[in-house]
Amino acid sequence: MSTTAAVARINAGMLSQRITLQQRAAGQDVLGNASGAWADVAQVWARARPLRSRELFAAGQTENVTDVEFTIRWRADVASTWRILWRGVAHDITGEPIDVDGQQQWLELLATTNIRNAR
Repeated sequence: MSTTAAVARINAGMLSQRITLQQRAAGQDVLGNASGAWADVAQVWARARPLRSRELFAAGQTENVTDVEFTIRWRADVASTWRILWRGVAHDITGEPIDVDGQQQWLELLATTNIRNAR
């Protein structure tokens, strides 16, 4: 499927899910990892498309992981270090935000649950 075909299928009526964009406040733990609390940046309408669900085995535990593609209206400030709250579940943005149509109209955010211990 071409990018043009994908863009043609997006319209404002598809933005039926309310999500919260969050960023971590400044702060570091003794190891230099980010430790600040998550702060709401904005609540926006989005199209949420669950892509797949899988199990990961790490540190002797099994984690269920779900990948979701969120499409929102263009925002220049969204960073890959942010997360998305959707239906009460934190989803870490896992890549750079994508300008879907190259016209700064739609922004695609790929996100995953349980990757950075987001809860």
